[in-house]
Amino acid sequence: MSIKLDLSGHGSIPKLIHISWKNKSILDNQSPIILNGITNLIKINPDYKVEISDDDDVEIYLKNNLKKWDYFKIKNKKIVEKIDLWRLLKMYDEGGIYIDIDRYVNIPFSDIIKSETKCVLPTCGDVDFSQDIMISCKNNPIFRKAIDYNLKGRYWINPRGVFHLGPPLYMRALTEVVFGERKGRKPGSDVMENFRNILKSSKHFQTYKENLPNDSFLFNYDETTFHLGNGLSKAEFYKSQNVKDWSSGFDKNTLILVSILCFMALVLYLLIFLAT
Repeated sequence: MSIKLDLSGHGSIPKLIHISWKNKSILDNQSPIILNGITNLIKINPDYKVEISDDDDVEIYLKNNLKKWDYFKIKNKKIVEKIDLWRLLKMYDEGGIYIDIDRYVNIPFSDIIKSETKCVLPTCGDVDFSQDIMISCKNNPIFRKAIDYNLKGRYWINPRGVFHLGPPLYMRALTEVVFGERKGRKPGSDVMENFRNILKSSKHFQTYKENLPNDSFLFNYDETTFHLGNGLSKAEFYKSQNVKDWSSGFDKNTLILVSILCFMALVLYLLIFLAT
């Protein structure tokens, strides 16, 4: 097996960081997740531009960058599902670095990203390639393929839920484009180790086997420098921000469909009742 994706003609990785959160006041938060994450990220990478997109920004970007039918299908979906697609579009169109807000950071990009690197593909242990961090030049075919799969796999109502449009989809798209073989999540430790070895031997790729949250491409835990802040755990932080689990509740399209079906059932019942 070898790398099938040639990025030699692509530009360098832009010094641009994409972050999404429900509001832009998050930098004022004193939770350990923020102090050791985005706050530290900005501090140790002063030469990078950080772009925080709130929910309204994500909505506008999707509306402006999707075809009408594709936007219609995602318009009433949960914000988590929208961000899964938004990050792919951002990375393809602009390149740079996408990072989830709950990742810790204490290693500057200048210390780890090599000058000839066009794409960094960390792995979540031996499970899959990490989707919560993306580092790449723009116009990378990995993201184009993932976008295409995402758009084709979305329906007005998703009976399978939304998880398959996130990490599983990204894993299939990435392995198909980079290695020429489409693989699902958890393909086995030998397969993942082989992927990493191939990437390590290439000129334009880097990789890292991550063990989150304390051992990642961007973070190695150090008790002496870790900021305790207000002491909130990850779960407590999300609760304080009124952020619900991505799998909870229903999207608006599902609620609309249920309402229509209930109304139709009521009408049918009344017709039967009046006919007797």
